[in-house]
Amino acid sequence: MKKRLAAAALCAAFAAAPTHAAVTWSFDYLDAVGVGFNDIAAGAARRGELQSAANYVSTFLTSYTANIFMSVDGSGNTPGNLASASSNFNASRPANGFNDRGDVMLKILGGDAADPAVGTADGTVKWNFATNNWALGNTFQPGEYDFFSTAVHELVHALGFAAGIAENGNDGFGDVPGTAGVWSPFSQFLTSYNGTPFIDQTTYILDKVIYDQARLSADGNGLSGCGAGTLFNGPNAVAANGGVAPQIYAPTTWEDGSSGSHLDDNCYTAPNTVSTYMMEAQTISGLGVRTITALEVGMMRDIGYTQFGVQTQPPGGTVPEPSSVLLLLGSLGLLGAARRRKAA
Repeated sequence: MKKRLAAAALCAAFAAAPTHAAVTWSFDYLDAVGVGFNDIAAGAARRGELQSAANYVSTFLTSYTANIFMSVDGSGNTPGNLASASSNFNASRPANGFNDRGDVMLKILGGDAADPAVGTADGTVKWNFATNNWALGNTFQPGEYDFFSTAVHELVHALGFAAGIAENGNDGFGDVPGTAGVWSPFSQFLTSYNGTPFIDQTTYILDKVIYDQARLSADGNGLSGCGAGTLFNGPNAVAANGGVAPQIYAPTTWEDGSSGSHLDDNCYTAPNTVSTYMMEAQTISGLGVRTITALEVGMMRDIGYTQFGVQTQPPGGTVPEPSSVLLLLGSLGLLGAARRRKAA
């Protein structure tokens, strides 16, 4: 069965979430007093930065109306990992196909009435303060990571930017290769180097041979690297990428939470430099990517958010274009070791 994230009771702030047009985010911070997001000295600033990142993501969702509630755990301590976020999955098993939308996606596309589990969190954010140093705002000290950039990255994962295919080829409900499954909308567009879909678009059966080659950056000719491996063949993404299918992160050693669910930093970014795209698998210390690019907008439209990035005016005011709500660039810290960001 599909693993479900534990549903946390909603705090009073959730009930007070605003109901005007567009997508709003509320966060239930589960850390003990003095820890993580409830740290005595830095907790308020950390919570404010997460909310700022969520507000930025919402500027791409002004054609939708929903109140999204996330539980937040800042007690992570795995070296090399920065943070992760995912949707909860409380809906009953849908029909076979590309219908495995998490609670977050269901609510944004269908409104609050589509909530499959009223009174529980729609998703989870996990953060690692223990083994990483974080910059809040625009001033960076050496070795500090960009909190805002990482938070935007993780919240986009919670929207559904994730494959949801297990290393062994199972879907999220445990359906094995060779049988019809229920797959994420993102996985519909994953293909091998030559455009062959991992999952048959009619039978919804995963081709294990194709998948096993592509998920480890290989192709049928024994070649590997950029141009082989896994591609995202959504029409909007391909158009935004100059007619070429974007490369998906598929390292030769499988990485849970990273493989198949990111753009490939090995193909788009030189080592130890700032990433080209928000949704690459890793980042370095110092200022990170703070914009959701046209390529990523195309990918989000492909997976079902057809109005992603389309700006509308809510009651009582205008919504700024995404570029106008970016934080101003401040002094930058020294670049340092790369850290991994995860979809779940």
